[in-house]
Amino acid sequence: MQDRQRVTTALALIHQNQVALGKSIQLISTWFKQHAVSEVTGSLQAHMELLVNNSRQINSQLVNLLELPAAADR
Repeated sequence: MQDRQRVTTALALIHQNQVALGKSIQLISTWFKQHAVSEVTGSLQAHMELLVNNSRQINSQLVNLLELPAAADR
């Protein structure tokens, strides 16, 4: 049980890093857009989509991991 908690905590921290990275890329993309560097902004967009999609999947998997111990306690 304790190992699962450690893994879940580690994954949650990795996810927080991913979200922070996504927000950073978004800020950089906005700066590029404001300074008319559109070719870089277009390249960043694909990476942002990947970050968002992965973030949703990680959220879903974390919810599943967090629910497993609760279900086992019943």
